[in-house]
Amino acid sequence: MSPKACEQCLNKETEKYAAGASPTCIRCSRLKISSTSRRIKRMRQHSAVNTVPLGDLHVSSVVLQRRPKSKESESGASSPSSSQRSSSSSPPRADEAWTPATDLVLSPEKLIGAPANFQTTSDALRTVMDVEQFSVIHLPFMLGDTFIPTSQKTVYVILQLCGPILIEGYLAFLGLMSNCQKSLVIRRGEPDMYKAAKGLQRLRSVKISNDYDAACVLFLGQTMYVFNVLTAPYSSTAHSIVRSSLISAKPWLPSLVQAPVMDTITMSPILIDTVECLVHREIPIIRLDPQRRVIVDRYLGLCATLMPHFYDICECSYALKIEAPATGSEPYSAIHDRLDGIEEEIRRWRPQTPTGLFESYGRNAVLSMVTQANVYRLAGLLIIHRLRYPLGVEDEAGGKLANGIFSELAFFAKSAINLKESSALPVVLPLMTAMIEIQGPGEVLIDRLATSFTAQSASASRLQEFVKVARASKESGYQGIWFELVDTHLRVAVPP
Repeated sequence: MSPKACEQCLNKETEKYAAGASPTCIRCSRLKISSTSRRIKRMRQHSAVNTVPLGDLHVSSVVLQRRPKSKESESGASSPSSSQRSSSSSPPRADEAWTPATDLVLSPEKLIGAPANFQTTSDALRTVMDVEQFSVIHLPFMLGDTFIPTSQKTVYVILQLCGPILIEGYLAFLGLMSNCQKSLVIRRGEPDMYKAAKGLQRLRSVKISNDYDAACVLFLGQTMYVFNVLTAPYSSTAHSIVRSSLISAKPWLPSLVQAPVMDTITMSPILIDTVECLVHREIPIIRLDPQRRVIVDRYLGLCATLMPHFYDICECSYALKIEAPATGSEPYSAIHDRLDGIEEEIRRWRPQTPTGLFESYGRNAVLSMVTQANVYRLAGLLIIHRLRYPLGVEDEAGGKLANGIFSELAFFAKSAINLKESSALPVVLPLMTAMIEIQGPGEVLIDRLATSFTAQSASASRLQEFVKVARASKESGYQGIWFELVDTHLRVAVPP
């Protein structure tokens, strides 16, 4: 039998239970109301799962249902602490039913009365469970609001299972993002640098023993990356935060990547690291090899199958940077032959798309993802071109690729509906590479996109200083590739 609640409180749809053997429930005791408790039968939780066919896959949309608060789960767990998974557990499948823990489902009245700042795990969980607040804070990092339910589910589970590792950093992130939004979310104070520092300390010292720990570290890494980019805009240390989380979680990533529900955790840091490595001529921590399933991610969009080609570009670029083989030598020819092969693969590349894409994600999200895929493909070709030729050499071919990027973005931006209803457009790298080639169109696009994509446009604006350096170097007769200017002149992060 489950705990007791009085008839009056049950009729009011409140769910406060009696403590100990008292015949009066907690609410009535506090209000000094006489009441008679009763017992209710233990009920099982049921979730409605609607299966939406996507090609050869089946992606399930989970309808969250409110469940009675007094029950233990079928496995016998009765609280968040007792429901922790064992160290051998795997991430939940996308088709698993999910409902927030019983003692954390809050009434609208309690959400209204939430604390004015983010201080505790309960504050974080309250925010995650409220769709409006979660959306306002996380949508700047999603290609559409159709990604919200899965992301909300994943973040909730990670907080429940790995809160002690994640909580300080995530609270700092929540406070920062609530300040950045013009919405109904309560305005907070200054960024909590103390909590952010604690989050970074956790990231450095955490010991991973299972998949959930690894997922938690990946999520903490990307939240700390965002915090660093937004609070220290002229710092280039953000990339090291993501790389640290990927290095720690690397042994568990092959398992995590198999779970679609974990895409919201795994794909963003892989994309961030790969983009930064393309610019800095380093080798990414992870090569996202092709998967059996079609990946459609909140931030990576449809570009998952492009990532292996970008990794291969990084390997070639790093070899040219470190080994510096003489032009025409055998090692030099071998690297450039490989670049030729990668270039051909990227020219033929088209994103994998599941059937029912528009029905599942909506017109604007699909347009955002297709635009992102197209400009990243062109950016890959432009990067290969500029690894071969210094600035000022073969400018016509570089200009064609740059104009292709501008055209794709201009087509997207010309529709007011797109800008009004879209939430994120991670195209900072393609825009930067195109702006180095041609002056004018990129600056106009940054201004047009600024009101809708504040996080991405702010990063693109900061990168204009490096773009100006590259252009000035070209005009002064600089005979090297622009990547050689990065170490001395690029002092900001290069987000996707």
